[in-house]
Amino acid sequence: MADRRKTAKTVFSLLGIAFTAMVMFAMFGPESCGPNEEDLQLKATVDNIDEIVQKGGHVKTITTERAKDNDGNFYRYEADILNEQNVAIGKLRGRRVEGFGTMKPRILWYKTPGVPEEFPPYQGRGGRGGDRGGGGRREGGGQDGQKK
Repeated sequence: MADRRKTAKTVFSLLGIAFTAMVMFAMFGPESCGPNEEDLQLKATVDNIDEIVQKGGHVKTITTERAKDNDGNFYRYEADILNEQNVAIGKLRGRRVEGFGTMKPRILWYKTPGVPEEFPPYQGRGGRGGDRGGGGRREGGGQDGQKK
Protein backbone atom coordinates (compact mmCIF):
# COMPACT_ATOMS: atom_id res chain seq x y z
CA MET A 1 0.00 0.00 0.00
CA ALA A 2 2.83 2.42 0.84
CA ASP A 3 4.48 1.69 -2.51
CA ARG A 4 1.26 2.59 -4.34
CA ARG A 5 1.08 5.93 -2.53
CA LYS A 6 4.70 6.74 -3.37
CA THR A 7 4.11 5.80 -6.99
CA ALA A 8 0.91 7.88 -7.16
CA LYS A 9 2.64 10.91 -5.59
CA THR A 10 5.53 10.59 -8.05
CA VAL A 11 3.18 10.29 -11.05
CA PHE A 12 1.09 13.29 -9.98
CA SER A 13 4.23 15.34 -9.34
CA LEU A 14 5.59 14.52 -12.78
CA LEU A 15 2.23 15.35 -14.38
CA GLY A 16 2.17 18.68 -12.54
CA ILE A 17 5.69 19.52 -13.69
CA ALA A 18 4.85 18.55 -17.29
CA PHE A 19 1.67 20.66 -17.23
CA THR A 20 3.55 23.66 -15.83
CA ALA A 21 6.25 23.28 -18.48
CA MET A 22 3.60 23.20 -21.25
CA VAL A 23 1.93 26.34 -19.91
CA MET A 24 5.28 28.16 -19.65
CA PHE A 25 6.21 27.14 -23.19
CA ALA A 26 2.84 28.30 -24.52
CA MET A 27 3.31 31.68 -22.83
CA PHE A 28 6.96 32.38 -23.61
CA GLY A 29 8.38 29.70 -25.90
CA PRO A 30 7.21 30.54 -29.41
CA GLU A 31 8.14 34.23 -29.14
CA SER A 32 11.70 33.54 -28.10
CA CYS A 33 12.50 31.61 -31.28
CA GLY A 34 13.68 33.61 -34.28
CA PRO A 35 13.52 37.35 -34.84
CA ASN A 36 11.01 39.34 -32.83
CA GLU A 37 8.35 41.64 -34.26
CA GLU A 38 10.55 44.74 -33.87
CA ASP A 39 13.38 43.16 -35.87
CA LEU A 40 11.01 42.08 -38.64
CA GLN A 41 9.48 45.55 -38.83
CA LEU A 42 12.93 47.19 -38.93
CA LYS A 43 14.07 44.88 -41.75
CA ALA A 44 10.91 45.59 -43.77
CA THR A 45 11.39 49.34 -43.30
CA VAL A 46 15.06 49.26 -44.30
CA ASP A 47 14.44 47.02 -47.33
CA ASN A 48 11.87 49.53 -48.64
CA ILE A 49 14.07 52.65 -48.58
CA ASP A 50 13.83 54.15 -52.08
CA GLU A 51 17.58 54.69 -52.46
CA ILE A 52 18.31 51.02 -51.67
CA VAL A 53 15.52 49.72 -53.92
CA GLN A 54 16.70 51.91 -56.83
CA LYS A 55 20.20 50.47 -56.60
CA GLY A 56 18.86 46.90 -56.49
CA GLY A 57 20.01 46.34 -52.92
CA HIS A 58 18.60 44.47 -49.96
CA VAL A 59 19.56 43.82 -46.36
CA LYS A 60 20.14 40.27 -45.13
CA THR A 61 20.93 40.74 -41.43
CA ILE A 62 20.75 43.74 -39.14
CA THR A 63 22.94 44.17 -36.08
CA THR A 64 21.25 46.05 -33.24
CA GLU A 65 22.71 47.60 -30.11
CA ARG A 66 20.85 49.12 -27.17
CA ALA A 67 21.67 52.72 -26.22
CA LYS A 68 24.46 52.85 -23.67
CA ASP A 69 22.56 55.12 -21.29
CA ASN A 70 19.60 52.70 -21.12
CA ASP A 71 17.35 55.72 -21.55
CA GLY A 72 14.05 54.34 -22.79
CA ASN A 73 13.76 52.10 -25.78
CA PHE A 74 16.24 53.59 -28.27
CA TYR A 75 18.57 51.31 -30.12
CA ARG A 76 21.09 51.64 -32.91
CA TYR A 77 21.29 49.38 -35.89
CA GLU A 78 23.74 48.71 -38.68
CA ALA A 79 23.53 46.49 -41.75
CA ASP A 80 25.34 45.67 -44.96
CA ILE A 81 23.49 46.39 -48.20
CA LEU A 82 23.84 43.51 -50.64
CA ASN A 83 23.18 43.28 -54.37
CA GLU A 84 21.46 40.38 -56.19
CA GLN A 85 24.68 38.30 -56.02
CA ASN A 86 24.86 38.90 -52.22
CA VAL A 87 27.97 41.10 -52.59
CA ALA A 88 28.14 44.04 -50.17
CA ILE A 89 27.62 47.29 -52.07
CA GLY A 90 27.08 49.57 -49.09
CA LYS A 91 26.36 49.95 -45.42
CA LEU A 92 23.66 51.70 -43.45
CA ARG A 93 23.50 52.92 -39.89
CA GLY A 94 20.55 54.35 -38.01
CA ARG A 95 18.42 54.43 -34.88
CA ARG A 96 15.01 53.12 -33.92
CA VAL A 97 12.59 53.84 -31.12
CA GLU A 98 11.04 50.53 -30.11
CA GLY A 99 7.31 50.42 -30.77
CA PHE A 100 7.33 53.84 -32.43
CA GLY A 101 9.39 54.19 -35.59
CA THR A 102 12.66 54.16 -37.48
CA MET A 103 14.74 57.24 -38.19
CA LYS A 104 16.17 57.57 -41.69
CA PRO A 105 19.56 55.84 -41.70
CA ARG A 106 22.88 57.13 -43.00
CA ILE A 107 23.90 55.19 -46.08
CA LEU A 108 27.47 54.67 -47.29
CA TRP A 109 27.83 53.27 -50.81
CA TYR A 110 31.11 51.42 -51.40
CA LYS A 111 33.28 52.70 -54.26
CA THR A 112 34.12 49.09 -55.12
CA PRO A 113 31.47 46.39 -54.47
CA GLY A 114 32.69 43.85 -51.94
CA VAL A 115 35.35 46.16 -50.48
CA PRO A 116 34.02 47.44 -47.13
CA GLU A 117 34.57 51.04 -46.12
CA GLU A 118 33.93 52.91 -42.87
CA PHE A 119 31.64 55.85 -42.29
CA PRO A 120 33.45 59.18 -41.99
CA PRO A 121 33.41 60.59 -38.45
CA TYR A 122 30.09 62.16 -37.49
CA GLN A 123 30.28 65.95 -37.77
CA GLY A 124 27.05 66.75 -35.95
CA ARG A 125 23.95 68.43 -37.34
CA GLY A 126 24.56 70.59 -40.38
CA GLY A 127 27.33 68.35 -41.68
CA ARG A 128 30.28 70.59 -40.84
CA GLY A 129 32.66 70.70 -37.92
CA GLY A 130 32.72 73.44 -35.27
CA ASP A 131 35.37 75.99 -36.34
CA ARG A 132 34.90 75.50 -40.10
CA GLY A 133 31.61 77.38 -40.01
CA GLY A 134 28.39 76.19 -41.53
CA GLY A 135 25.55 74.32 -39.82
CA GLY A 136 24.36 74.73 -36.28
CA ARG A 137 23.77 77.80 -34.15
CA ARG A 138 26.36 80.47 -33.83
CA GLU A 139 27.56 81.79 -30.53
CA GLY A 140 25.50 84.62 -29.10
CA GLY A 141 22.22 83.68 -30.74
CA GLY A 142 21.93 86.83 -32.90
CA GLN A 143 22.09 87.16 -36.66
CA ASP A 144 25.44 86.42 -38.27
CA GLY A 145 27.01 85.58 -34.94
CA GLN A 146 26.49 89.02 -33.43
CA LYS A 147 25.68 89.03 -29.74
CA LYS A 148 22.41 90.56 -28.60
